[in-house]
Amino acid sequence: MNYGDLIRDAFRISWRNKYLWFFGFFAGGVGSSFGGNVPSGAGNFGGGGPEQSGIPGIAAQVGPGLFDNLALLIALFVVIGLTVLLFLALTLISQGALAENVAAIDRGEGRRFGSGWRAGLGNVWRVLGYYVVYFLITLGLLVAIGVPIGLLVGVTFAVTQSVAARVIVAVLAGLLGLLALIVVFIPLSIVGQYALREIVVRRTGVFASFGGGYRIFRHDVGRSLLLWLINLLLGIGVTIAVVLALGIVGLVLFLPTILLAFAEMSAAAVVTGIVAGVILLPILLAVSGATGAFFHSYWTLAYLRLTGHREGGEPAQASVVA
Repeated sequence: MNYGDLIRDAFRISWRNKYLWFFGFFAGGVGSSFGGNVPSGAGNFGGGGPEQSGIPGIAAQVGPGLFDNLALLIALFVVIGLTVLLFLALTLISQGALAENVAAIDRGEGRRFGSGWRAGLGNVWRVLGYYVVYFLITLGLLVAIGVPIGLLVGVTFAVTQSVAARVIVAVLAGLLGLLALIVVFIPLSIVGQYALREIVVRRTGVFASFGGGYRIFRHDVGRSLLLWLINLLLGIGVTIAVVLALGIVGLVLFLPTILLAFAEMSAAAVVTGIVAGVILLPILLAVSGATGAFFHSYWTLAYLRLTGHREGGEPAQASVVA
C-alpha cells in the first residue's frame, strides 16, 4: 500500500466531489450542543425574607412565569428534540452515503448528491444497528476493564490503612487501566472503521461486519495500526492548520467590530459583527464538511486497498472504453 497515494486519492475525491462535503459535515464527528442560561434567582436568596428563601421562595418567584410560558417551553423542547433527531438521522444517512459513493468513485463510476442520498437512506437501518452494536461492545469492554481495576483498588483500601500502599496501588491501577484502554480501543476503533465499510460496501449484516472488520485487522495488523497513526497525525496537522487559518480570517472579519466597540459605537459594532458572522459561518461549515469527507474517504480507500474489493470495476472500465 502506498500511503502517499492513499492520502492523495482521498484528497482528490473529496475535493472534486464537493457534494460529499454535505455528508462529511455530519459524518465527520460534528458536535452540537443545545442549552441555555436559565435564571434561578440565586442572588436573591438572602434578601427576600424567610418566606422568599430556599426552594419555596424560588418556586414562588418563577412559578407564575413558568406556567404562563408552559406552552412556549414545551414547544422549545419539542423543537430541540426534533433537531437532535434530525442531526442523528443525517449522521446515519451520511455514513452510508460517503462509504458507498467513495467506493463507487474509486471504481470509476459517476456519483451525484442524489445517488449518495439514496445510498444513505438504503443503509440507514443497518448503520443504526452498527452504532448500537459498537456501543454495546464499547460498554462491555469498559466494564471488563473497569470492574477488575475497581475491585483491586477497593480491596486494597479495605485491607490496609497505609496511605502509601493505597496511593501506590491506585496509581498502578490507573496506569494499568490507561494501558488497557489504549491496547483495546485503538484496535476497536480500526475494526469499527472496517466494519462500517463491510456493511455499506460489501452489504454484510451488522454482526458479520464486525467479524469481517476484525479479520481484516488481524490479517494486516501492522498496516492497520500505521493507518491509524497516519490518521492521527493528519488530524492533528489539519486541526492546527484550520484553527490558525480560521483565526486569521476571523480576526480580519471581526476587526471592524472590535474597533467600533472600542470607539463605543455599539450599534455599528453589532451590525458589523452580524455581517462578519454571516460571512464566517459558511466558511466554518465548508471546512468542517471538507475535512469530514476527506477522513471518511481516507478510511474507505484504505479498506478497499486492504481487501482488494472492486466489485463492478470491470464493467465500469468497459463502459468508459466503449
